[in-house]
Amino acid sequence: MVELSPSFLLEFETLDRDHQQLADIVNQIVQAIDDNEPEKCETLATHFVKSTKLHFAREEALLIKAGYPNVKKHQDHHKSLNSKMEHLLEFAKMAGENQLACDSLRKELVFFLMDDVITTDMEFKTFIEGKGVNGKA
Repeated sequence: MVELSPSFLLEFETLDRDHQQLADIVNQIVQAIDDNEPEKCETLATHFVKSTKLHFAREEALLIKAGYPNVKKHQDHHKSLNSKMEHLLEFAKMAGENQLACDSLRKELVFFLMDDVITTDMEFKTFIEGKGVNGKA
């Protein structure tokens, strides 16, 4: 199961809530795989992708508003994750057919979440703190 440690909080309520929601959906998908309920995977994966896209839009709006100098790089990173989201949906669709799809879905979801939350979002944490950006979007 995925747990977000306090060191990965951005101290920005809306984005931290988004990250927790995404982690919760990942955990629900993993639970569906563990419980041998692959039919739930596709619905949950679709929910994960929609929630992720909304999160990206909120995050990018915040970074633009705050004047983050690397906003274009962050937007490009989000765009690069779009193809990964398509793969997640494909794995979820095949989860009932084979174990490899289930294993791939589990692994890719965790990597996806960690890539967004840990790797790239931590890059702007200090910037938005220094700007005194309000903790709510």
